[in-house]
Amino acid sequence: MLTSAFSFTRLRAQFIKEVLSVLRDPRSRMVVFVPPILQLLVFAFAATLEVRNVDIAVYDQDAGRWSHELVQRLDSARFITHVRHVDSQQQLHELIDRGEVIAALAIPVNFSRTIAAGESGRAQVLVDGRRSNSGQITVAYLSTIAADVGAEVVPDAQAPTPVVVRHVPGLTGILALFSALLITSLSIARERELGTFDQLLVSPTSTPEIIISKSLPALAIGTALGLFMISAGVFLFGIPFTGSFALLLASLVLFILSVVGIGLMIS
Repeated sequence: MLTSAFSFTRLRAQFIKEVLSVLRDPRSRMVVFVPPILQLLVFAFAATLEVRNVDIAVYDQDAGRWSHELVQRLDSARFITHVRHVDSQQQLHELIDRGEVIAALAIPVNFSRTIAAGESGRAQVLVDGRRSNSGQITVAYLSTIAADVGAEVVPDAQAPTPVVVRHVPGLTGILALFSALLITSLSIARERELGTFDQLLVSPTSTPEIIISKSLPALAIGTALGLFMISAGVFLFGIPFTGSFALLLASLVLFILSVVGIGLMIS
């Protein structure tokens, strides 16, 4: 009896069999679904790039109204534990060299006078380069505080944009990658372990059907997990979604498809 080289009926049966083998096996469910959800919760709530409880050094050479206002804003900032006042530029460098402060602010002599004249006041920020990530975020925080003071000087000025660091959008791609990779690799490994892969090779199922049937479940489940994490970011963590959802979905499918190819190569 001759069989066609490609049959959608056999492909559909193989696809259903692969999906059910993942969903019905407790170990497969544990490996595929539990780690991404746990990692999403752990990284979203526990891991953070926010800078907190840092010390800042200030060298105020001006002692005027606006320099005093800027220092007061630093004192009331939640991420700053202590503002250390120094009397020279050399002390600023020494505090940074010893790692006692993460950043230092040097306010020049004519800072308040320059602002009163309607010009932009300038201050120097020194950052500990050994802590580059925290230093960059601290500079962003200080810039926001300075912009807030500037908005008070010029009421019509644009309000400062708050600095927000989010992990969930990046976790979507990473966790979907590992899930799709695991599903694809475990699919063929499970067939070899049970001894059914040789039976599959001698069955009427063609080679393209085998490859596609092993790829589609990982593609479907990986895409579903990716969409679940995107939905969690929007509705659970309140991350605003902007842009084209269709473009995001197409990019996610192409990304998962490339990961499935890597999983097939590994297995």
